[in-house]
Amino acid sequence: MSARAPMTMSRFIVRRILAISAVILLGGVVLAVWRAQFDVAREERGAADEVRLFEVLYAIENGPADEIDGHLADLRALNASRTLRHIRFSLIDGNGSVLVAANETEPPDFLQRMFAKFAPGDVAAAAPPWLLQRDDGRKLYASLALDPASEQQESLDNLEGMLFVLAGYALLILLAIYFTSTRALAPMRSLLDAIDRYRRNDFSARLPTLPFAETDAIGGALNHMAGALSDAQEQRRELSLKLVSSQEDERMRIARELHDQFGQSLTAMRADLSWLIRRAEDSPQTKDVLHGMSQQCETLQLGIRDLLNRLRPVDAHASGFAAALKKLIDDLVHGWNDRLGESTRFSLDYTIDEHDVGDDVALAVYRLTQEALTNAVRHAHASNVVVRIVRDDGAVDWSVEDDGVGIADIGSSLAAGNGIAGMRERAWALGSDLHVTPAHLWPTGLRLAARFPRLPFPN
Repeated sequence: MSARAPMTMSRFIVRRILAISAVILLGGVVLAVWRAQFDVAREERGAADEVRLFEVLYAIENGPADEIDGHLADLRALNASRTLRHIRFSLIDGNGSVLVAANETEPPDFLQRMFAKFAPGDVAAAAPPWLLQRDDGRKLYASLALDPASEQQESLDNLEGMLFVLAGYALLILLAIYFTSTRALAPMRSLLDAIDRYRRNDFSARLPTLPFAETDAIGGALNHMAGALSDAQEQRRELSLKLVSSQEDERMRIARELHDQFGQSLTAMRADLSWLIRRAEDSPQTKDVLHGMSQQCETLQLGIRDLLNRLRPVDAHASGFAAALKKLIDDLVHGWNDRLGESTRFSLDYTIDEHDVGDDVALAVYRLTQEALTNAVRHAHASNVVVRIVRDDGAVDWSVEDDGVGIADIGSSLAAGNGIAGMRERAWALGSDLHVTPAHLWPTGLRLAARFPRLPFPN
């Protein structure tokens, strides 16, 4: 059974908006039906109260005199209920005494004043009082006047309700757009996270099947790109490791040739010079020249021995770089201290053992330290240099920091293909990055640092 194809984003948005619009429309219909029922009930109640008004007035005019007070109480209660619509009612007797007072009109609020300002100004004149003539000769006058306040209030209520509905509708639309867009754009977070990891040269991230056809297509393209870049990076890393190995092999070959050819030749020359010196006892001048030549051969032999040690340290050749790393680094630091005296002081912080690194990492640490110390002496003109090789959370932290002149443009130095660029390539081949930053210990200077895994990077 084939997997279901992802939905397009546009189709998802249209479906979601249609569904939300249908819900809002249904809610609007329910609200309109409720409002219509409320208005009908209010009209029915108002009409019933008007009928009740005329019934009571008829009873006052034609009923027994002892029931008039009760009818007046009914009229007062009817006025107090404020359910009479569109009219204001009052009742006075023949002497002008108010028996039933009309309701006081409440001060208009802001909306009512605005309504009155734009409403038509012609209002029907009040009708003359209605004479109620009882058989006992008592006269009462009922006044019925048009009261537009209730109709205005009803219009205002409808207007406020409409504004409330529109505001609610707008709010719901905004919420619908927000949640729909949030849901539609949610896969973008995964895409951006993956792109950020790729930007940091971490190509191990893979995107799952995404819910929309557009984002799933982008995710598939990113996965393909990450796979290709990962393969290319792995090939480049293997090539860098082979290059480093080839360099070490070439150094070993050169060291062997220097030892076998120059070393033996110089030894033979010194032996010949010793024989000649013994034969030149009768010629002091010749003897002095031969002594000078012998000393020059000795100096040349010591220089070649030092060069051989730099190309391939004897201790590393005997036991491997991992086992000899501490002694090799010690020899580097002490050698520079002995050579430069008080002009530049070198110090070492070393807290790892031979089980923390493999030969590949140990070789890289030794070569990086060798290059960094040489740069600090030749280019930085530093007074203090600190070498730090420590274990931290299953990894080896390496750094060389000096108080020299530093580097004005680190980016250009890394791109120029000089010693720092080679150091960065060597560190990268073992899964690390070379960080070139200003010194932490001094106001001026440079810090080179790298972090290597505890075990050697696989070949």
